[in-house]
Amino acid sequence: MMNANYYKTALNTIYEISVILNSSNMIQHSLYRSLLQMSDTLSMERGLILLHDKDTNELFVEASIGLDNDEGPVKNMRYKADEGVVGKVFKYGIPILIPDVQKEPMFLNKLGRNAKKEEISFIAVPIKHQNQTYGVLAVDKVVSKMYSITTDVDILKMIATLMASFLHKVQFFTSEMEAIQQEKSRIEEEKLKLIGEVTQKYQYEGLVGSGRLMRKVLDKVQMVTASDSAVLIRGESGTGKEVVAKTIHYNSNRRKKPFVAVNCAAIPGELIESELFGYSKGAFTGAAGEKKGKFEQADGGTIFLDEIGDMPMEAQSKLLRVLQDKVVEKLGGTKPVQVDVRILAATNKNLEAAVQSGEFRLDLYYRLNVFAIFLPPLRKRKEDIPEIAQHILKNLSKRYNKNYTISPEAVTALMNCNYPGNIRELENCLERSAFTAGGGEIKTKHISCMRGEMCMSHFMEEQLSGSSTAITPQTGGIPDNDYSEADNELISGNMDERERVVQALEKAGWVQAKAARMLDMTVRQMNYRIKKFNIKVKKI
Repeated sequence: MMNANYYKTALNTIYEISVILNSSNMIQHSLYRSLLQMSDTLSMERGLILLHDKDTNELFVEASIGLDNDEGPVKNMRYKADEGVVGKVFKYGIPILIPDVQKEPMFLNKLGRNAKKEEISFIAVPIKHQNQTYGVLAVDKVVSKMYSITTDVDILKMIATLMASFLHKVQFFTSEMEAIQQEKSRIEEEKLKLIGEVTQKYQYEGLVGSGRLMRKVLDKVQMVTASDSAVLIRGESGTGKEVVAKTIHYNSNRRKKPFVAVNCAAIPGELIESELFGYSKGAFTGAAGEKKGKFEQADGGTIFLDEIGDMPMEAQSKLLRVLQDKVVEKLGGTKPVQVDVRILAATNKNLEAAVQSGEFRLDLYYRLNVFAIFLPPLRKRKEDIPEIAQHILKNLSKRYNKNYTISPEAVTALMNCNYPGNIRELENCLERSAFTAGGGEIKTKHISCMRGEMCMSHFMEEQLSGSSTAITPQTGGIPDNDYSEADNELISGNMDERERVVQALEKAGWVQAKAARMLDMTVRQMNYRIKKFNIKVKKI
């Protein structure tokens, strides 16, 4: 009867230990709980688990129970891999039983066991999985409480096997997670490298940025460079429309031919036709000779028509013919001139509204709008500001033979502005700050605009707040379907920044990642603002 009860208790102990080891990947905690279970059911006086340190080739105590100094020397106790009884067990991978530890000279008693009147046996078994030995399981038992030497050793061997499988599993998953993390890091590095290569490839005098919105612009630029299609570049003033046009030209197969830029808004209406298409001798009073227009000057290359929305209707008709037939008619001329020109156009106006009001030809709109690139305002891609600022300072350093740098705090200050003038305003602000800094590091105190310490962006916001002329993506000629109309006020910066963050969080159901996307921020930037403004995040 006693035999059956002992085996039943042993089997139940083994089962409970298997549950413990399968419920967690925390090595020390799981092994300690296993020793507790053994102490409760197997009449174990003391127990310890030693694991192998590959770096030092030593055995160290990972878990122990029943020792007077569990939290003292035991915690830092180490054995050489072949030292004492446990060293022999680990080295040879076989169990060892010492009937009476007080009579065994090989038993070192480094753990400082208190001497007792009872005869104590010591059993140590290897924690071994397949051909790898992870450590040693060792226990003290009062001889009078042992059922039999063979049975007790076999039970410990079974428990040690469970522990070895557990350690193998944890080691395997740890190595797998490390490999996954390394692969993830490698992919991230390659991704950043690729972004850098793409940015570098399409960078030209200021087309800088690797944020989400700018990557979309770069992708579209990459799509269109190899073609000869007309491209309509849209966005607010100062967002870099001409820079994008130059990038397209100088990365196309026309890069060795002329790039001719024309600002349609800067040329008087009565002169724009002669500027674009040229004139023949005697076409008007003072036309003493023939003159090539911008289209002829750009033959074989690219013409960039900036502010296309301000072109007079008469010139629009002739431009339509150039797009359709690839010919220009000079003012006062009788013979069409064949031209091979790629047309890139840009506008900060809402062309759709101009078409509806009759100010812009519908057929020309469709001809120009073969491929559209929307440039986001700087306030919507603030994550690019540090990179843009460094690029601007590099150009300023070269221009003025200085070595301008900027402090992290100053960069943060720059990112807190909304820049109604976009990159052009940022350039002016940095150049002014560089002069104030006197050629050294630009700090927060140096960043002031035309109105003393108040940033021009904040001044403009105050002037435009509540006005129908407030700057929004729509006034930049960007249709509602490109930027969500519901998010325009949140994005535009017409409200206090803390209020915008709170409203975005409420709208997103307090999901920070979703709120960050609504404000075109990264999750890190959103977390920074939550801490900065001491916003209490609600649990829903």
